[in-house]
Amino acid sequence: MDPAPTTVFAGRYRLLDHLGEGGMGTVWRVVDEREQRVVAAKVLRQTDAASLLRFVREQATRVEHPHVLTPLGWAGEDDLVLFTMPVVEGGSLEDLVRRSGPLPPLLVAELLRQLLAGLAAIHDAGVVHRDVKPANLLLRATGAGRPHLLVSDFGVAVDLAGPRLTETGAVVGTPGYLAPEAAGGAAPATPADLYAAGQVALYLLVGAPSAVPAVLPARPDRVPDALWALVADLLRADPAERPTPAEALDRLRHPTLAWHPDAVGGVRLDAVTAPLPGPHEPSGRRRTLPEPTRVRAPRTRGARPALLAGLVTALLAGAVVALVLLLWRPWDQPVVQEDPAPGRSPSASTSPSGPAGATEPSAEPTTGPSYPASGSVEVGRVVTRVGQPCETAELGLRETTLTGVDVVCRAAAGGRDPAWRRAG
Repeated sequence: MDPAPTTVFAGRYRLLDHLGEGGMGTVWRVVDEREQRVVAAKVLRQTDAASLLRFVREQATRVEHPHVLTPLGWAGEDDLVLFTMPVVEGGSLEDLVRRSGPLPPLLVAELLRQLLAGLAAIHDAGVVHRDVKPANLLLRATGAGRPHLLVSDFGVAVDLAGPRLTETGAVVGTPGYLAPEAAGGAAPATPADLYAAGQVALYLLVGAPSAVPAVLPARPDRVPDALWALVADLLRADPAERPTPAEALDRLRHPTLAWHPDAVGGVRLDAVTAPLPGPHEPSGRRRTLPEPTRVRAPRTRGARPALLAGLVTALLAGAVVALVLLLWRPWDQPVVQEDPAPGRSPSASTSPSGPAGATEPSAEPTTGPSYPASGSVEVGRVVTRVGQPCETAELGLRETTLTGVDVVCRAAAGGRDPAWRRAG
């Protein structure tokens, strides 16, 4: 059951309005009545084990850096869980390019500097983001001044030192920003985030990412050679040839890329006050938020021993039981609990015009008068193929194929050979 507007969740969060939704949950602008501030809240809609674990992992990610946005806290009530984030009033880079078209090169250089600085902090914390894209990069409303970018949405991020929630060979990311090695099923690694950063920079400069790794369009005359060469190197097909965040930041110190007050040109980084219509949508209509795509790599039947599959299922079930007991605490009345992880929140302020984001301060690439404007939000969904084998633990789960076909994990007659089959 999804919450309804005006609902007070866990006795603390009053839902104001719906900002968007995706495969894993819905995003709302809410009033935190304890702290007397407006924040954004992502509410978990699905109750299957994998979604719950990913949801908890996202709200638990803490990287302290001025250009990284992390959750504020979480609460559970009945069959719902939410976590809150500041509202980022300026929307996303996707919003900005949709409004303004390709951006001035020096503005792009500054945004890339801040993105790389945030990624350096994320990687130093042992985390690979895996879904760096314009929709997940939020902006404060700085008008004609220097921009302030925040990396958001850690729903599919991986802690390299922690347990993995995806099977070996799974492909996670968003088409257009997915590194070639990641598309081939390689293990998560930091160079994939650098590739995505190069695609983001190209999108900001020309309005679209490159369709083929290491193949760029003709350089626009207005783009300095130093910036174009860096973008080309970030998009190298071989991850070993891409610069590290530190190396890329050093190259952005080139004199032709220095920031100055006129670098924003005629672009204004103002608060987003209404949902941004898509190319074919009426101006008053809310857009559904784009979602990262997870594509399962083909598997040969019988490749995984039954014993290993049983062990993984048992461990997952145990983790879910522990999480449910922690979240719903059946021996007490429903209560609100702050995230037990040490809160290392970024400089993401919770100004009255609020932050929102993967919900964070803002609701994604889509997006009141007395409340802060929406920014950007992102949630994840699994996309698979009809007929592809599935796990016994996934029986009954519903997903969507890349072509939009609803499928369900269902066993054949006699309970053998579970596979993703057309729903209905």
